[in-house]
Amino acid sequence: MREGLKAILAQSDLDAQCIEAWDEASIWHQLSQHTNLDMVLLDIQLPGLSGLELLKRIAKERPQLPIIMLSADHDFDTVSLALQFGATGFLPKSSLNQVLISAIRLVLAGGIYIPPEALLKSASNSATLHDADKQHATLESLALTDRQADVLRLLIRGMSNKLISREIDLAEATVKIHIRGILRSLNVTSRTEALVKLANMGIRLTDNSQAPPQIKGTNS
Repeated sequence: MREGLKAILAQSDLDAQCIEAWDEASIWHQLSQHTNLDMVLLDIQLPGLSGLELLKRIAKERPQLPIIMLSADHDFDTVSLALQFGATGFLPKSSLNQVLISAIRLVLAGGIYIPPEALLKSASNSATLHDADKQHATLESLALTDRQADVLRLLIRGMSNKLISREIDLAEATVKIHIRGILRSLNVTSRTEALVKLANMGIRLTDNSQAPPQIKGTNS
């Protein structure tokens, strides 16, 4: 897996230098030796230790360090747990090379990458439950302003503040104000918590069912 990742990154235009680790001890050694890392790609399966547990520890020690989890399983519960533990991205190991590179670009730009199929499955499951009692949630049910709803639709797609500001022609400072209002409305404290809560609520991901979350790089 590591050799494959190195080959993909070497062939990309990311100009990435890869540092490898294979178990908990080597990971902590590399983190202590390289304090200027831009990102960690962390496998959910590690010898003798859950990658999720290690994720939690790394996020606590290095809260500003972006971490993308890699896993063969990408059901919503696993993805949600990884985000709660501090991941800023989650990639199925079956992802295409260009998806991997785009996700890395997105996370480096300050966004969050979540597999669209995980969100869609969660929304579908929630829809089934809510439809049973006619209480399916929509973006409109959150009582947001029109501009906040515009920002939230792009937030759901994992866009960073900078990309959102470009997409809807707003100053980045104004986007931050709208996001703070959205977080207050959802009673959460971070973008990640917001995405998880929206998916759990069964919020529709499309305009009149919004399009699935798209992966956007820094040049989008």
